[in-house]
Amino acid sequence: MLNTQSDRIDYRELLSPPPHYKTSFAVGTTYSLDLETLTAVCAIVGLNMEADTELTQSPLHMLEAIRRASGKLLIFCQSSQIKIPDKPNKLLPLLENCVSEVNLRNKRSFHPKTWFLKFSADGLPDKFRLIVMSRNLTFDRSWDVALRLDSAARGEMVIEKGESTGEAMRAFLLWLHKNTSSHNSQLKNKRKLLSKLADEIVNVEWRNLGREFDGFNFIPYGIGVSSTDNLGDSFHKIMVISPFLSKSVIEGFEKKRLVNPDCTLITRKSELSKLNADLLKSFDTYTIKDDVVDGESRISEPGDFKTQDIHAKVYLRTKWSNSELYVGSANASYNAFFGGNVECMLALWGKQRYLNVDKLKQDLFGSDEKANPFEKVEPKEYTATSEDAVLMMLESAVRDFCALRKSAVVIGKEHFNVVVTMQPFQSEAEMTLSPLMKANHQPLSESINFTGLGLRDISEWYVITAKNRDKEVSRMLKIQTTGIPDNRDSAVFSEVVRDKNAFLTYIAFLLSDDYLAAFLENMKKGKGDFCFLNMNFDAPILYERMLKAAANDKDSLREIREIISLTNDNIIPQDFLKLYEQFEKVVKQ
Repeated sequence: MLNTQSDRIDYRELLSPPPHYKTSFAVGTTYSLDLETLTAVCAIVGLNMEADTELTQSPLHMLEAIRRASGKLLIFCQSSQIKIPDKPNKLLPLLENCVSEVNLRNKRSFHPKTWFLKFSADGLPDKFRLIVMSRNLTFDRSWDVALRLDSAARGEMVIEKGESTGEAMRAFLLWLHKNTSSHNSQLKNKRKLLSKLADEIVNVEWRNLGREFDGFNFIPYGIGVSSTDNLGDSFHKIMVISPFLSKSVIEGFEKKRLVNPDCTLITRKSELSKLNADLLKSFDTYTIKDDVVDGESRISEPGDFKTQDIHAKVYLRTKWSNSELYVGSANASYNAFFGGNVECMLALWGKQRYLNVDKLKQDLFGSDEKANPFEKVEPKEYTATSEDAVLMMLESAVRDFCALRKSAVVIGKEHFNVVVTMQPFQSEAEMTLSPLMKANHQPLSESINFTGLGLRDISEWYVITAKNRDKEVSRMLKIQTTGIPDNRDSAVFSEVVRDKNAFLTYIAFLLSDDYLAAFLENMKKGKGDFCFLNMNFDAPILYERMLKAAANDKDSLREIREIISLTNDNIIPQDFLKLYEQFEKVVKQ
């Protein structure tokens, strides 16, 4: 169930559609967001290819992945928690309408990590998928957990739903709907898709997960609907896996122990100071061994220092013959359960003979102590690691700024200015704002004028930077912008599809049966991204592929029209255009 060696999270396996289906809409939630990770997700949602395949290194293929995914992908994240890409690329403006930032009052956090996916196929009933996990949409190396539920097909066994499960899913999606901006046509369409999905999800029957689980319940916290869990009830055995803790929550578990309890806690070493020695005596407490935490740093690239630690949130409690397993985003902390954070958990119940703490321990610890990645800690008083007060102040300043009301307007026709207006903002930090696509850091003021921007530089992405002494914190944010020229996306498109050869390669790729095979064949010839065809227009190849598409995949031919509309007229071969228009007439008949 949770074997650290064999049961690993595979995003392609989690997000890819069933055979013969395509993703029609995908909604994801995360606390922190890395746009490079989001780009990799576009490769899965848009082209159903591995997130780390060689294709993701090709600008042309990633352009098509983003083009296909952007209209059906919507990600919600905590405002002020978008990481600045290590290598900002020219395609990032095309991801603007895939991201919606969430600001909550009173320092509450938007913290769920869930996915709702809808898959469609001609002549077949729609399918749905729910994924509840502890992993943010980043490349973080820490240890996380995910649980996937698929809708049941006719004749398949279904798992029992909690009485309020369907309505709880609907309430969560409608809460997201309420927090989605709609200042352009694409976002308005996504809000409609989100509302429709909320109504559809209520009545979905979910495929049985096996004999370990008899039923499940979807539990959202912090959205204004009542959430029922049994984590506060008494138990005989419990295992808690949580990277971050509050003493009051662990004390709550300690007080609910019955006779001869078996209590296990897995957390980070940095959290041990929050629990005194007496409380630690009530639990067998484990942390990840130092050589495992530092293990990946030893094989990282120079300057790319990576560590790993526990980030999963798991609660398994048993009482008499019954067991309950909770998986999701909520830490064993006050803010998660009582402080108003928005969280999502999935509770599964079953019989202890199949679902129990001993089995989970065996999966996690194994039978070989040398290979066990965890070590037991001594119940004593631990000293807290002092937090950097300056960094905390900078993080707070960035978060407060991101919560401000802001707007931007684009002025000009060929050379552009962007004027950002905002409420007055004061901080002891030195703070600057800059467009992401063309660095121009300016001090904060109620009106900031960014001048000299080209069409490709215009974007809703900005970088906010806070400095104090020798410390610095930078994050990305979106600022709702009006007046973005209609041809901005075409300009970004043309940055990649920049000549006739690139255009023809794009079309050939679009009509390929196997994107990766076509790409690798091209690379094998040593011709790079844009040389699948020669500059003289290899008509027989495209004629054959368009003929096949006209018979079997008319959607591909229709998509070529969108590509033509995004491409500069002077790089579209006229012979190709005449050929395509002939096929287009046939398809329309």
